[in-house]
Amino acid sequence: MNIGPLALSSGLLALLFGVIAALAAAGFLHRRGHADADNALFLALGIGLLTARIAYVAGWWPQYAQQPGSVLNIRDGGFEPVAGLLGLLAAALLIGWRRARLRQSLGAGVAVGIAAWAFAGLVAYRLTAAAHPGLPVLALRDLDGREVPLASLRGQPTVINLWATWCGPCRREMPVLAEAQRTLPQVRFVFADQGESATAVRQFMQVQRLALEHVLIDGNLQLSSHYNVRGYPTTLFLDADGRLRDLHMGELSRATLAERLQRIRPAAAPAAR
Repeated sequence: MNIGPLALSSGLLALLFGVIAALAAAGFLHRRGHADADNALFLALGIGLLTARIAYVAGWWPQYAQQPGSVLNIRDGGFEPVAGLLGLLAAALLIGWRRARLRQSLGAGVAVGIAAWAFAGLVAYRLTAAAHPGLPVLALRDLDGREVPLASLRGQPTVINLWATWCGPCRREMPVLAEAQRTLPQVRFVFADQGESATAVRQFMQVQRLALEHVLIDGNLQLSSHYNVRGYPTTLFLDADGRLRDLHMGELSRATLAERLQRIRPAAAPAAR
């Protein structure tokens, strides 16, 4: 979803919907004489998010260890929802145990918030699955001007990165994707530049000393239009049949890339950790 120049992921929107619902439920009870639980809700939410991040980092520590600073970069979307939910519930129970007057408002807020988050997440998942079809019937051109039909990408798990040279997050994540292309030959990595010329892309690669394969030029933003992409970088994860299994908007870390690769690689070939 886009709000002006700001692009928001479905996961973040679901979380915001849950927070708003939780605050609304607690506010409703507060207006009827119950204790104000807003601060307690924010505290429990903060603990839940921290728990979710710690659990995710712990689960993908080999990837984060290669770039420890990325642990603090929560823009990669690396959170473990089950751990976060347990952390939120534990924090709410502890707060309610220590502050009895908050129990009813806090409990109602947490219950309504979780229900709203789960509902919004399910709706977003179904809408995303319906709104993102498989590979379109079109052809792009490589840096030498040769036509490349996208249908030719079928037959192998494929990652398509939609990017542009002017995009800061695109430039930051590019070394991670370039490394994955070198080390994971069983997955095809395609870099589809959006709206720029082959000359600009070639010059960028030379300056950045990037040796990339499968670089395509999408001058008319056909892939962005087909997959309803409005923010960059956006990375598409397709299985060997060309079906979209996941779409990640924003910068990828090594950990989030490895996690999403698990969804398109054959079960007999587990992702390297």
